[in-house]
Amino acid sequence: MNLQTVVEYLFNISVAFTTLQIYLQVNKIWKRKHELEVARSQSISGLIILGLSCIISIVYYAFNDDMSSLAESAFYLVQAIVFGLISTGLFVKGQEKQSLWKLLLKAIRFEKKEANYLIKKFFKPTNANIIIDILHQLAMIDDNLDPKEQELIEAFAEEWNIEYSVDKLNEKRYGDAKSNYIRLRTSVEDYLDSEPPKEQAAQLKDMMQTMIEADDEITEEEELISTELMGLVQNYISDAGSDRYHVMIVPQDHSQHISIKGLIPNAKQYDIAGGIAYSVGEFYSSKYAEMICNQFREEKLFTIVHTPDPNTTTNKNTEE
Repeated sequence: MNLQTVVEYLFNISVAFTTLQIYLQVNKIWKRKHELEVARSQSISGLIILGLSCIISIVYYAFNDDMSSLAESAFYLVQAIVFGLISTGLFVKGQEKQSLWKLLLKAIRFEKKEANYLIKKFFKPTNANIIIDILHQLAMIDDNLDPKEQELIEAFAEEWNIEYSVDKLNEKRYGDAKSNYIRLRTSVEDYLDSEPPKEQAAQLKDMMQTMIEADDEITEEEELISTELMGLVQNYISDAGSDRYHVMIVPQDHSQHISIKGLIPNAKQYDIAGGIAYSVGEFYSSKYAEMICNQFREEKLFTIVHTPDPNTTTNKNTEE
């Protein structure tokens, strides 16, 4: 027995397996052909393409006198025809009286609506749940969820198949505005720390801008937080060394040095005109930096907003 004979023998076994496979698949679906969901689970467009491909293959194998391959393609053609008829809903109860042509057009229209479902799944943003939370926080930053803002968030949530509950997300909000500003900025930082693709981070920036402009009015609260968030995301996207505002605490005595280190262990120490200062954060908006600054002033700490000169500022270890 030569090699060619062995290959032909194995191929014939393969054709037999294909026949069995097609029978088992058709048998499973045919038993449930009366169910609407089963009908809709079959792609009419895909089956039409498969049928045309099988016809071309049959003609090719007929001219080349390859009966085994012709038979295999014929079996696939039968499967495509059976599944195609089922996909139209022809056997579904209540649709028997409609013509096959109307059912075919109806099935194609329905499939058209779902054609990009899998593509959307592939392009679902990283940490989409966090993005919905960020957009909701941004919409509520002025303590008012405009219907246009809510509609926009619901559209994104529906697109990504995520539950969006206003009440549940509002339970996470704080009573004072400053805390909500900080929580929103922290949420964006957490999202960026997950290292999403830069294209998706850019999309988040666009979504936030759209959210801010959704109600045709930019409130004072939105203006304050938007500059900060846009700078934060833009820095991630471009890795650009843009100007930042440092909130610096300037200790007035040794006891305050100790208090600051206990309060903010990771605070960076800088030499500035007039002595030593501790940076408690870098921000992209002067107004946001001033808000943070005022929080420490309320604790009786001498605090300033400072933009250090990278050519003259010396960064020291916080340990003395």
